Amino acid sequence: MDRTGEDQISLTDPDSRVMARMTKVGVGYNVQVAVDTKHKLIAEQEVHNQVLDLGLLASTAKAAMEALRVETIEAVADRGYFKIEDIEACEVAGITPYVPKPVRGSSVREGFFAKEQFRFDPATDTFICPGDQTLRPCRRGRSRNNVKIDYSNRKACLACLLRPRCT
Repeated sequence: MDRTGEDQISLTDPDSRVMARMTKVGVGYNVQVAVDTKHKLIAEQEVHNQVLDLGLLASTAKAAMEALRVETIEAVADRGYFKIEDIEACEVAGITPYVPKPVRGSSVREGFFAKEQFRFDPATDTFICPGDQTLRPCRRGRSRNNVKIDYSNRKACLACLLRPRCT
């Protein structure tokens, strides 16, 4: 392993890797498939030994575009493919990706509400929290290259029974 730089080795098949499958673990491959939904045919397939799907969406969709000889394509994938660099690469290549953002982070694991549980109303620039209260913009700033806006409702939040689960 020191010589090759690999983090795992299979004695029966050097190209395979340990993969999680549902609740079991086995040695195998990660197969990527792109399907032409109009004709119900496989447009692209590739076998990888990369354990996770992260970073494989753009390359698979680009190969499907070439096989189908199209300028643009829509790619639908599960949240295991969500990697912002891959999403951006898709958009640059003419691929419209539809990939749900995964629920990550320690706050959700610790029982706090996920961002998806707050409903945004663009017409009023407000959020409705899980306690069904309206949150308005209260602070604006910058975080890296992004505009950051904090929303709150001080009066409602102080009296809210769900406050221990709110960030």
